[in-house]
Amino acid sequence: MNREKNSFAFVILAIFLGNFIAQLNSGTVNVALPSIMHDLHSDINSVQWIITGFLLAIGTIAPVSGYLGNKAGNKRLYVSALVGLTIFSALCCISWNIGSLIAFRILQGMCSGLIQVSTMTIIYQSVQKEKQAMAVSLWTISIMVAPAIGPTIGGLITSYWGWKTLFLSNVPIGIIAVLCAVIFLPGRRESKAIQLDKTGLITVVIGNVSLLMYFTKGASLGWLSLPALGILFLGIGGIAGFIWRELSAKEPLLNIRVLKYPKYALGTICSCLISIGLYSSVFLIPLFMEEAQGQTSFTVGLVMLPGALMMIVVTMITGRLQAKIDPAWFALLGAVLLSAATWEFSHLTKVSSAAFVTVWMIVRYIGVGLAMSPVTGIAMSVIPKEYVGHASAISNWLRQAVSALSIAIFSSILAVRTEAHLSKLSSSKIGEDLKQSAFLFASNDTFLVATIVLIMTIPLALILKKRKAKPLMETMNQGS
Repeated sequence: MNREKNSFAFVILAIFLGNFIAQLNSGTVNVALPSIMHDLHSDINSVQWIITGFLLAIGTIAPVSGYLGNKAGNKRLYVSALVGLTIFSALCCISWNIGSLIAFRILQGMCSGLIQVSTMTIIYQSVQKEKQAMAVSLWTISIMVAPAIGPTIGGLITSYWGWKTLFLSNVPIGIIAVLCAVIFLPGRRESKAIQLDKTGLITVVIGNVSLLMYFTKGASLGWLSLPALGILFLGIGGIAGFIWRELSAKEPLLNIRVLKYPKYALGTICSCLISIGLYSSVFLIPLFMEEAQGQTSFTVGLVMLPGALMMIVVTMITGRLQAKIDPAWFALLGAVLLSAATWEFSHLTKVSSAAFVTVWMIVRYIGVGLAMSPVTGIAMSVIPKEYVGHASAISNWLRQAVSALSIAIFSSILAVRTEAHLSKLSSSKIGEDLKQSAFLFASNDTFLVATIVLIMTIPLALILKKRKAKPLMETMNQGS
């Protein structure tokens, strides 16, 4: 009976459900932002914290997840995080203003961060090596399918029952996920004699929050004003202090020395860049269609659905083929498709049809499905088993922190360029036409920036194909 419970299928089921609920509101909330702005009397700079706060919390908690997993055990950590996520989802339903909703979303994000890292660690500690590529593909689907199909679900729920129901829908799924995790996941005895690196934790939190604050508030404060520069230097100093601390501590919060493996380092960078591309569309397309074209939340959701379904299929096929074909080729093709689709989104017009957006969203999601799982597999394949928890935490921290920063930067670019286009177009357009036109051109400008970022993944994918999985120190020793 125990062998049956701990089998591959049941372990993946327990992991899939948890990751699904952890990411569900990442996609559903995006299409509800205009409704939340209206109901809670907020603006775009404030309401974007519903997303960036969530992502920042994931990135901030990721560094401490390795310590917690070693201290309490990854199964116990996973179950506790699931319980917390379910509770905070219910609390989001009773939010009375934008501040309370953001606070509960941040707490949601902290639980989500623990879930993502602990489940990746469980895969590499509990699944047989020959099945790990497929397990990682299914894990990737579980963290991407929810934000991908989220806009469709979110559009439907928001249109008929309101945005608070989005959070309420997490509760029954959360309860089921907790039960599956308790029953099916194998327990492991973990080391107890470890100390929390408090200095590392403090410096990484200061660095993450300060950098996000700079890119969020920089436009209003003035990018080169003394307060803004002070926040920027505090963020840079916090991250620098964190790196120094982790390299010198006997028991670091994160063993960042795993970055000495070239394939892991390059794969993590690729993963971060792909995440930027993914979140740029998930964040910008709903705003473009609703604000510049006047579409409904439900229409936006329908436009996003076909691409999401294609991504699921492509990710599963990619997972099966990785044993026969070098995964770097999938990453390269995915990077090219992502870049091409994002470039097309930098040429949107008021009359761009839903079919046009749908087709290029399909191309984008196929690119994500091709690239994300192979990149993750390449990165983690060179990590010794005893360092998997740290490597998983570092990858998740960087990916989520970069995603949060990218949304903050995209929001700032969108706001700044909207104001610039409002001034430029004010002599020829008035009223709602002026606002929609300015927002449209600003969206195109922002997608152009996202395109430049994604193009950087193409040469990185080529490097992943050529490099050997040896530590940098070993390579240097051979050269000498």
